[in-house]
Amino acid sequence: MKSKKLVAVVLTLAMTATTALVGCGGTKSETGQTSAQPDKDQYLNLVLAQEPKTLDPSKSTDLYSSQVLSETQEALTRIEQDANGKDVIKPAGAEKWDVSPDGLTWTFHLRDFKWSDGQKVKASEYEYAIKRTLDPKTASQYSFLLMPIKGAAEYNDPKKNASPDVVGVKALDDKTLEIKLEGPCAYFLNITYFKVMMPQRKDKVDAAAGKFGTEANTMVFSGPFTITNWVHGNKVELAKNKEYWDAKSVKLDKVTMNIVKEEQTRMTELLNGSLDSLAVSKPEWTQKFDQTGKFNVIKGYDPSTSYIFTNEKVKLFSNVKVRKAISLATDREGIVKTLYNGLAYPAYGWCPPSLQIGGKDFRKTVNYEPIKTLAEENKDAKALFIEGLKELGMDPDPSKITFNMLEAGTDQTSKQFAEFQQQMFQKALGVTVKVEYVEWPVFQKRTDDMQYEMASMAWSGDYNDPMTEFDMWESNAGIVPTGWSNPKYDELVKKAGSLGADKNDERADLFKQAEKILLYDDAVISPTVYRMRNTYRAKYVKNLMSPLFGSGSEFKYAYTQGRPAGTK
Repeated sequence: MKSKKLVAVVLTLAMTATTALVGCGGTKSETGQTSAQPDKDQYLNLVLAQEPKTLDPSKSTDLYSSQVLSETQEALTRIEQDANGKDVIKPAGAEKWDVSPDGLTWTFHLRDFKWSDGQKVKASEYEYAIKRTLDPKTASQYSFLLMPIKGAAEYNDPKKNASPDVVGVKALDDKTLEIKLEGPCAYFLNITYFKVMMPQRKDKVDAAAGKFGTEANTMVFSGPFTITNWVHGNKVELAKNKEYWDAKSVKLDKVTMNIVKEEQTRMTELLNGSLDSLAVSKPEWTQKFDQTGKFNVIKGYDPSTSYIFTNEKVKLFSNVKVRKAISLATDREGIVKTLYNGLAYPAYGWCPPSLQIGGKDFRKTVNYEPIKTLAEENKDAKALFIEGLKELGMDPDPSKITFNMLEAGTDQTSKQFAEFQQQMFQKALGVTVKVEYVEWPVFQKRTDDMQYEMASMAWSGDYNDPMTEFDMWESNAGIVPTGWSNPKYDELVKKAGSLGADKNDERADLFKQAEKILLYDDAVISPTVYRMRNTYRAKYVKNLMSPLFGSGSEFKYAYTQGRPAGTK
């Protein structure tokens, strides 16, 4: 949630705890003994791996907030799954839309629906939300996602001091929203379910005086659920929104999203029935859950990549040979085996295998893995590292080099990940690596402010097109500040984004060139693994959708049937 979605890398296993996981071939069926009717008391207890940084749709950057927002707000569309487990875009705030023959004008016709306080949702509130996200004063890190819209780049540039009227978004009346694009955009419909396309109420934003989205009482809701209780660092409680336009489809009365950071605690709570669904990776736990016979196991791809990144404003990492050495020293196979227990694949590219372009797998289409090429040409990572040190005028003895790695999390799993990487670099390069452990909100602020040297995260795509992986590294994106920019990279990605679906072959080649710059030429990041999903879900949980993209879960249609008496 990109939403584009930033995720603390060691908590990515927990991120799938709320989802029925989808692979290229769909999902496994959820079977088992059930009662004849849905349970009288309808509720779910799930995991939110970290505290959301903010629930302001214009300022939200992480998957944790996106999970909450997608259930409590109604974007123009929603991402769901069909009977075969395939992602489908469904009408939501907009009941239908028209597209001009040239593909440049989209007209969304809103349905009659209300906010949770009874006020009607208006097209002007979608217009306000889009323009607020683009307003340079908002400083939204996701404004770049709206760049296909006519005038968006001009308004978003603080140097141009442009009027919001230049933006090609206009409420023609209370139920009609018109969006004009700068040019063809193959993936535009795919961003209409994202948080930048959720309506916002100006009266609520103004009343909150800069604190909008930091507490539940600063917000009003348009989606299937409302937030009834937000205990920071502990839980977010959702309740069925009685004013929701499709309330008849919502079976759950309550969803509790528990913020549980410790893996041991999460596993124990799933085993004793305190949680209804959870991602599980360690063999000792999978064996325990398998022995109970109480769970369905849902496996599949996750459209995400874990990676290591560095601050290029730091002298050591300003040198490309040093960064290439870091990538070469990354033991991807060891990470898969030791940290992910086989539930991942080594990443020798950036865009994950589950992403497609024009219905074809991107990785197979480009048939290129930049890091393998890098490794073939540089057999000795340490020697390359020393070359970089010499170019920097630093002591060429790696044993005299120390750098710091910032780790998102203070739990045992975070320490396991950090210590593995620490030893990995010390062994391969002969350097000293110091680790600093901080909680996720601190980690995000530190990396946003470039107060770090090395760090690691995971990235999950928002929609099924490579653009969701590559536009985040454009110079004006600011999603992961590294101090890097490359005009040629920007040019390639912008051109790929400006072409229609009829030119997907050309787009694939442009993305291939961009990936080469990112990983081979400039070695901006070091991808580690493409992740898999492995979820244990109680058999009484039904219809808990898990689109491959979006926020990763959809509670709207979920319900329970046959929950054992006495469970929490």
